[in-house]
Amino acid sequence: MKKEVLIVSQEFPPGPGGIGSHAYSMAKSFHEKGIDVTVVASMDYVTPQQVEAFDNKQPFKVVRFDRNEKFHFIKRFATVWKNMKQNVIYSGRFPLWMGLFFSIFKSRTNSIAVLHGSEVRPSNQMYVLLTHLSIWAIKNIVAVSAFTKDLIPRWTIRNKKVKVIPNGINPQMFKIPSAKQQLKGYPAILTVGNVTPRKGQHRVIRAMPIVLEKYPDAHYHIVGLPTYKEDFLKLAEEIGVSHAVTFHGKAEKFEDLFDFYYSADVFAILSENQPDGDCEGFGIVVLEAGIFGLPTIGATGNGIADAVKTGYNGMLVDGNSPQEFCEALTTILKNKGEFSKNANTWALNHDWNNIINDFIKLLQ
Repeated sequence: MKKEVLIVSQEFPPGPGGIGSHAYSMAKSFHEKGIDVTVVASMDYVTPQQVEAFDNKQPFKVVRFDRNEKFHFIKRFATVWKNMKQNVIYSGRFPLWMGLFFSIFKSRTNSIAVLHGSEVRPSNQMYVLLTHLSIWAIKNIVAVSAFTKDLIPRWTIRNKKVKVIPNGINPQMFKIPSAKQQLKGYPAILTVGNVTPRKGQHRVIRAMPIVLEKYPDAHYHIVGLPTYKEDFLKLAEEIGVSHAVTFHGKAEKFEDLFDFYYSADVFAILSENQPDGDCEGFGIVVLEAGIFGLPTIGATGNGIADAVKTGYNGMLVDGNSPQEFCEALTTILKNKGEFSKNANTWALNHDWNNIINDFIKLLQ
């Protein structure tokens, strides 16, 4: 009998977000392995026209819901119920809670929860209860990193084993530009991601004064949804580095990121764990940067430590230490050729064509 799987995801392209990138790569890889795939997901930060154009290009079925609609919670459950498969993968916070419901009322399904990090330890006590009961009820638990696995309360696991399956990428989705674009500054430091405290752009900005002392022409390029842009711009102005920081906004298309990755000198992701439980579970952008040979400076204390092998494809530092950041930058620039080669190798070792086999085993 042909295997089939339903993926219920909190995010999905063409909208932004690591959870969406993960779900898309998983769906695409399942399809390429001959497994019938249906995806149920939201349509955030993009127009209905963009969603329709994207979905029509996919070789698998995508069913959308709009969080802005009335009674959208009820519609979400109804949509999942209507498209239920023998194997169901829940990815993201609300899908995880849906897994609790369907584990009770569709108990014969093979349920898999993919835990990314932030959804494991929410600050709201009602959310905590829902989350932990969901983990307890869903049959198979996958963590995207050892960091995320360590966040899971032991009582919720019961006698289950938590399998760590790291994030990955589809190398064939990336195209190396024919030439580097002119990114301002040397070194050109790049961060791609929603402009928020969790992604840590403010930590890089705080490191810029000491970076500029050593590298007067250095420039920090920020690409992503400008959620906290005004706050971070104000910070840059207060410490006198606004001339060395550029906010490029959200990339219109995924392909628009290629020029940034290819033209930058170093990638920076100084992710910061937030008081409300929001944290970085892995960091797919590290692998994306690596495809273009771009080494990463990442922060310790979160899932970035699973994405960066310090001294190999980048360096791990204390995200609150400008001195450590500057020293890591110097180390990478002095050995750029080796770091660049290793970053590409590391990314290719996280090919979804291989990673998907671990998920297929869970469908047995």
